[in-house]
Amino acid sequence: MQAKPFLTADPQTPEEAVIGLLMQAGRRLRTRHPEDQVDPSTFPLAKQLMCHDGMRLSDLAAAVELDASTVSRQIKQLEDKALVERTPDPADGRASLIRLTDDGQQVIRAGMRRRFDRIKSVLEPWSEDDRQHLQTLLTRLASDLRDANDLQESTHTS
Repeated sequence: MQAKPFLTADPQTPEEAVIGLLMQAGRRLRTRHPEDQVDPSTFPLAKQLMCHDGMRLSDLAAAVELDASTVSRQIKQLEDKALVERTPDPADGRASLIRLTDDGQQVIRAGMRRRFDRIKSVLEPWSEDDRQHLQTLLTRLASDLRDANDLQESTHTS
């Protein structure tokens, strides 16, 4: 018996469908729009900063699961454009907190809005039931993937 091809043009399994979706969605969300003022790779950092009133660089790196040196380079790009600022950490004067500036919030919100609108237009013809089901399943998948990665990392570091 011959083995089934892996990652064919038409997904043969749910796993292949997820991998295909993530590759396509990731590529489309990272594509730079002519109106973007920042590299889309900084959006995950900015999203975290929007959800918190300032974060230490190490905490930000942990939240987005990236190396601190990578996050530092991306923050420097945003800082050079005056989209983020560093302020003293009131809990530890030796450390600083990174915050989005007002301009930074506007720039990031506009970039995220363009991507949100792109996805919204694709989902518009879907029924409300299908949209709700998609949200439920994607939320569950994201949670399960996060838990699986956390579990896998802890078994490799133990």
